[in-house]
This record gives sequence, structure tokens and C-alpha cells, in this order.
Amino acid sequence: MRCPAAILVTTAAALVCLSFASSCRPKKHLPGWVMAAPGDSLAAVSGEAGWMLTHKEVQSLISRDPMVERALDLFLQKAHINPRLETGRVTFHVIGVPQKSESTLQKGLEHALIQLNQFKDPAALVGALAESFPQEGSLHIQGRDWPLYVILDIETNGSKAHIRAASDEKGQVWIGSLEALTHLTAGEGLGAQSDAGLAAEWISPRAPFQGYLQPEALLSGLRKNLEGSIVKDLPQGVSVLFWSITPPQEKDESIKFELALAGTPEGINQVTPWLQRLVAAVNAVQAAPGAAPELMQEKRRVGLRCTLTTQQLKLIMEKLGQPWFSLGPPEGDRKA
Repeated sequence: MRCPAAILVTTAAALVCLSFASSCRPKKHLPGWVMAAPGDSLAAVSGEAGWMLTHKEVQSLISRDPMVERALDLFLQKAHINPRLETGRVTFHVIGVPQKSESTLQKGLEHALIQLNQFKDPAALVGALAESFPQEGSLHIQGRDWPLYVILDIETNGSKAHIRAASDEKGQVWIGSLEALTHLTAGEGLGAQSDAGLAAEWISPRAPFQGYLQPEALLSGLRKNLEGSIVKDLPQGVSVLFWSITPPQEKDESIKFELALAGTPEGINQVTPWLQRLVAAVNAVQAAPGAAPELMQEKRRVGLRCTLTTQQLKLIMEKLGQPWFSLGPPEGDRKA
């Protein structure tokens, strides 16, 4: 990776300023999980099922909410899903920031949703769900009724949580508490929101690993969790941030990384120094061979595409407030 000055200099080679009129803009091509995500999702991490369900770092993240971990394990076991053989996508959503007073079991589970889609045999997935778990009612999502299946009911110290799975006929599955699942029924989806759609359009829909966050919303309640990151230093007006990672096909190739931010014109105008700091921190680790990074900018969004080494990726994810993310080999297995 070249130095920040080389990346951010205003030349045709390093900066692509796009000012297409709205009438000329092609139709949005967004990742599937973004199109289906609830509009009040504050952050999400999405990846190929085989990686998300077998890596130690992700398992550690899931275990922070024992009830969510238990529900997911039970679903995988009863639905006979082998994570190492599955080609679908698993996404973890944060749909709210717990308040200090929300320390009960039920309130904790209201802020997490698990999304499973793009599985290789969706009909078998729906069939396994129907055979393994009793149906109880339905939920009106995306204009139609989705059946609800009972995963488990939990009561601890007077707090109750009802964990359910909702599924459509195409094999898309959502797992969470009844309270969390109701977020799928209200308002427009994440992909329909202006800023989210603009930023998500600039990451590769087929990238194996993708993520999203709303900086200002997260900082209002999770500032402690973002200490050490530079997300808290983003200028006001930057409302969404998307990233994607594509691992190398060959051992000696670099990792492809994409970053896209969207917000007000004022916020986007002020985001360049932030990008310079991010690039400078990555450059301090080691140089990465390959093509020069590409910076793209429009009135309401800015994007960065570059190649990274494993060490650089680790650092950049730490700077984005996700220090647990790495592309190391799987460690440990969830039971299938």
C-alpha cells in the first residue's frame, strides 16, 4: 500500500470523482442481507456460514450473549446443519443499544438478531425447521405471513425470553426473541434507506465477508466498546459505514478490502483527513504489493478500495472497532 499522500492526491490515477446525475445512476445492486435487514439495524457482521460458525473469534463474539449462543446451537443441531459443508450466509445484527437499566434476560435478547440466507438447499432448510421445531403463530414480514417456530423458552430470575425462528418459503431464516423479531415488521428495510443504500452499493455484493455500522447511533450507547478505534473520530454527518473483505484465491495474493461511507455533503467533505489517518496507521505496519488504492467520492458518499496483507487487515478492523475479526484458519467446531 502506498503512502497516504499517494492515495489521496487529486489525480485521475488515485482519485475517481463521480458526479453522475441521478437520472444516469444505474439501479442499485446491494448485498442480499442488506436488502432484507431491518431498518433499525445499528451494526451487522455478515459472512459465509462455514467461516462464521467455525472460527474461534466469531464463537467468542456469539458467546457474549449465552442465550443467543444456545439458541443458535440448538437450531444448527436440530436442523442438521453442518457448518463446514454449508455455503449459505450468516449475519449477526445489533438492532438496538441496551440501556443501563436493561439488564434483564429479556431486554438483553431484544438487541440481537441472527439472519440465515442463501443456503445451498433452502427447501431442505425450511423442511428441517418445520420438522424439528413446533410452529406457533406467524409474523407479517415483507407483505406476507411468515410462520414462527419455537426454538426455546427461557426463564431466569423472573425474566422470560421466547426465542423463535421465522422463515419464508425461500429458505430465509431469522432467529431471535419475539421482541427482536418484531423489528422486521416495522418501516422500510435497511437497503431502502438513502445513506445505507448509497454506501452498500459501493461494496461487492458477493464479497465473502461484509459489515455495517451507524457510527453516531453506536457511539451514543456503546462508546466504551469503541475505545481505541477511530470510528469515534468520524466527522458529524457521516451516518453509515460499510466494509467488505475478499480473501485471496492463492496463497501469495493480497486481501481485497472495500470501505464505503455515506452521509451529508458536509460530513463527506470532512472525511478525507479521517481516511488519511486510517491509511497512515495501516501503512505503518508493512507495505502491501499490488495496484494503487482507489478512492472514489461523490457528494454524499466516499469509498476506498485497496489490497491488504493479513497484518494490515487485522489493524484496520481494530481501527473500525472490530478487533476480533481475522482471516486465520478455523479453530473449533459447533456441533452439527
